[in-house]
Formats: sequence, structure tokens, C-alpha cells
Amino acid sequence: MFLEAKNIDKTYYIGKIPVKALLDISFEIEPGEFTALAGPSGSGKTTLLNIIGCIDKPDGGKIKIQEEILTGKSSNELAFYRREHFGFIFQTYNLIPVLSVFENVELPLKILKKYNQKEIHDMVMEVIRKVGLDGLEKRRPLELSGGQQQRVSIARALVKKPMLVLADEPTANLDSETGEKIVDLMKKMNEEEKVTFIFSTHDDVILKHARRTIKLRDGKIIN
Repeated sequence: MFLEAKNIDKTYYIGKIPVKALLDISFEIEPGEFTALAGPSGSGKTTLLNIIGCIDKPDGGKIKIQEEILTGKSSNELAFYRREHFGFIFQTYNLIPVLSVFENVELPLKILKKYNQKEIHDMVMEVIRKVGLDGLEKRRPLELSGGQQQRVSIARALVKKPMLVLADEPTANLDSETGEKIVDLMKKMNEEEKVTFIFSTHDDVILKHARRTIKLRDGKIIN
């Protein structure tokens, strides 16, 4: 077993009114899975993804990855763990507009401070080629299409060879044809790199590509 979520609860407050985002969520993920968290807006899938990714903390329950319990760690410990082990893909791409494709992709490696400049260059160019952006490494995000920008964010998520990639609505801002290509690319990287992927979506067209789907509604797993 790679990841275990057990009895996860999360409540937000609108003023003094409690809103249950997640209620007693439990499931397991095996290494190398390509799993979708599915459900309509407000179902809790993004909250769950953020808790798995150490961006948010649950009110109750635990998240365990490779026998290490993450719940209960301090914010600094979670930030370090997240930086070392996770890659993130966002629906809004979250690229830095003044940086080139190469510079956006190399940023996680520079933050890690583990590699020399030649190693960084080789790692960045390798992943840029794998996502089909070779020749575009000097362009800035606004010089790219939406699909190309999402490829940059995939390259950025994968460049440090994370053990887990979390993708929040990665096709939401793309047309259906481009969205399918992006999911096909993520599947290819999942198969070739053996990286575990968990992504959230409510797009039925994209869900058909998932090898496993966990369906959420009103903060509960329904299937």
C-alpha cells in the first residue's frame, strides 16, 4: 500500500455556520495508480486533494504515505515533505509569466538545492522533451496555447521525479480535445515514470481515462 486515508473529516465555517467539507473519508491507493476523485462542485474533492498534498490539514483522521503518518506534523514539516515528494498540476497552470518555459520547469529543482547547474539543465531538457515542448523552452507562458501551458505545468510537476503527482481539475480550462490529450500525456508519464497520480475532475469525458474512480458527493464517498 502506498497511501492510506482513514476517517478524514474537515469542517469549514461561514461566519459561525459549520459546513462539512469531508465526512469520514477512508480509502487506500496502491503504488503507480492513476486515480480520479470525481464529483460535482462542492463535493469535497479539491479539499481532499489538498489534504493529501499537505496544503490543508484535516480536523480528524489520518493520512499515511509509505508508512509515514503526515497528520500531526507541523506546518513547516508538511511544507518540507510536500516540497521533497509531491508534484502539483493546477487548472490555472500557475506559471510565472516573466519566466521562460525552461525557467518555470527548473524552479522546483532550484528550490531543492540538490543539483548543480548541469544536472538541472539535463533534467529540465529531458522532461521538456517528454511533454513535447522541445524547441519552446525560451518562450514565456503568454506565448503558448492553454494546452502548451498545461504541458509546462506537467513538466514542472515531474522534473524532480516526485513519488506522487496531484492534479486539481487539470483540464478545466481546456477544450475537450486538448483536455483528452493532456490526460493521455499524464497517463503516458504515469506508465513510463511509475509515478502515482491522483487527480480531481467532474468532467465525464476525462473520467473515462482514469483507471480507478473514487466518487464523492456532499463530502462523502458514494462509490
